[in-house]
Amino acid sequence: MPVEILALIVFAGAFVQSATGIGFGVISGPFLLHAYGYDRAIGETAVFSLVVAVVSAAGQFSAAEPRATAGLAATLPVGVAAGLAILWTVPRSVVVSLFGLLLSGLGLVLLLQRPRAADAAAVAKQPFRFSLETAGAAIVAGACAALFAAPGPAAAWGLARTQMSAPTLRGTMAVYFVVAYAAILAAFAFSGLLAPTDWRALGFLALVCIAGALAGIAFGDRMSGTLLHRAIALIITASGLSLLLPFIWRSW
Repeated sequence: MPVEILALIVFAGAFVQSATGIGFGVISGPFLLHAYGYDRAIGETAVFSLVVAVVSAAGQFSAAEPRATAGLAATLPVGVAAGLAILWTVPRSVVVSLFGLLLSGLGLVLLLQRPRAADAAAVAKQPFRFSLETAGAAIVAGACAALFAAPGPAAAWGLARTQMSAPTLRGTMAVYFVVAYAAILAAFAFSGLLAPTDWRALGFLALVCIAGALAGIAFGDRMSGTLLHRAIALIITASGLSLLLPFIWRSW
């Protein structure tokens, strides 16, 4: 695949993730998988996502919810361990199909959920509570991190179900991603998944990633909470369907 096309794809993924909090894997992941194969694609997806997260967190760190960020990070090891256990015991094709069903279901739940009207000042003063629902979503996010380098959809689903404001949700996701993707890359380096990486080409595309992230931040600051809620729901649903469609196609 020409590097110009890859640069455009990476820019689009970085823009969407920085604007909404998630989406790099949905936009860019399938193309990187097609261009490089699983091992290299999953490693480079994690690198690009970390770059976007660092840029986003630098501009949105003060907006992050400390309790939510700490809770997501604390459950990460549990989810990663569960993901690795699944990977060792279940065929990868089955895992991908189940993940697609899960994301499609979560996305539909968010699409059908009516956004709750709430006073912004009251929400800001209300302490965040890490509920069992949010904790469960965080554990699933950790498992998705180990399996697909994609903790975003499940984590965003858990946060979107709360009364968190749009800037707080995006800031929390960005800070969480810095922790999550740094841990994922360390695990990938230990397991040898980063060996096929072309670091010279990666450096150029990382610069493109930074440009996309900065553009996404500028656009995302103008998004309302309702629009962000719908964007996250659509991205999660699209992610699930993108995993299911190849399986359905092969079945036919």
